[in-house]
Amino acid sequence: MADIFTPWKIGNLELPNRLVRSATWEGMAEENGAPSEKIVKLTADIAAGGAGLVITGYSYIRTEGVGMVRQTGVHDDSMVEPWARLVDTVHKAGGKVAIQIVHAGGSTMPDFAPGRDKVFGPSAMTDPVFGCQVHELTRNHILGIVEDFGKAAARAKRAGFDAVQLHGAHGYLISQFLSPDRNQRGDEYGGSLESRARFLYQVYEAARGAVGRDYPLFIKINGEDCTENGFKLEDSVRVTRELSNLGIDAIEVSGGVPAANRENPIRRVRSADEEGYFFAEAVAIKSSVSCPVISVGGWRSRARIEDALNHVDAVSMARPFIRQPDLANLLKSRATDKVDCISCRRCQALTFESGVGCQVLLDKKLKEEKAPAK
Repeated sequence: MADIFTPWKIGNLELPNRLVRSATWEGMAEENGAPSEKIVKLTADIAAGGAGLVITGYSYIRTEGVGMVRQTGVHDDSMVEPWARLVDTVHKAGGKVAIQIVHAGGSTMPDFAPGRDKVFGPSAMTDPVFGCQVHELTRNHILGIVEDFGKAAARAKRAGFDAVQLHGAHGYLISQFLSPDRNQRGDEYGGSLESRARFLYQVYEAARGAVGRDYPLFIKINGEDCTENGFKLEDSVRVTRELSNLGIDAIEVSGGVPAANRENPIRRVRSADEEGYFFAEAVAIKSSVSCPVISVGGWRSRARIEDALNHVDAVSMARPFIRQPDLANLLKSRATDKVDCISCRRCQALTFESGVGCQVLLDKKLKEEKAPAK
């Protein structure tokens, strides 16, 4: 059986164990997109808690691409210094840290970014979840976004991040281009899978050109959109194989888009059988690529994680590390064999209100504070 605490590598980045903190929207950024002290502390606590790699996220590459309120950005040079402070704090805590970069495309609301009155995507349509009008990107606009992904990756490297992750999943812009449901273009960016993947390949090459061949660059991508006319597993296998051939350093396999309803990226896990709900897709992709594969999606127990590591290189989690920043150390010391997270998803609502956190723990703390003294 595979050992969770066996070292491994993403490119030339050495990692001490197979536990990755998957990126999540923190909802605690400063007004200009810089990471707040709360985000610095959150990230450093998870690093000190033993996670092999912490991925911050998701950070927009231009203000037009903001996805949510109080979201972090890496959209201009003024972001380098505040991110460098976060990286330095994580390194002093003994951790490794990557940044996830993104353009939300049409999966947002115009007023989530101050002064923005339009959102853009591969094709003109009404967004099925947010209900806003999505305007079609022109070719020149697309090329500008590609260039900005490269600039964002370069800023991340200057800030000292150990790696950069492209967000190609969950219905954001890269994911939208890949999906025949969202991409109905008639030019070189639409139609066949090769054409729909063109934007992703251009983004990868721009980022790779900005950071160099020896710098770890990886991606989060859907194995399946989980919608009738969306990106399918056979498509993902072909696209990830090409990314592997191009030299990507690792692939984190997720799935689902907001329009998939119950099959969205954030699901309930009520039993061991429901753990690893995108694992089969990760295994299929692992069989066709030469780079490491990370599986995300509902991992909750040592037994299931160890079994998964017989087939993929690492597992990633978001909600469990929100509940237990020291989860990796707890697993290593055998203090626990199962995470405390109950997959209630109440952390999502809390992120909208005040920033990411565990509502269960907050409720417990409030109850204790209200309890009469004995």
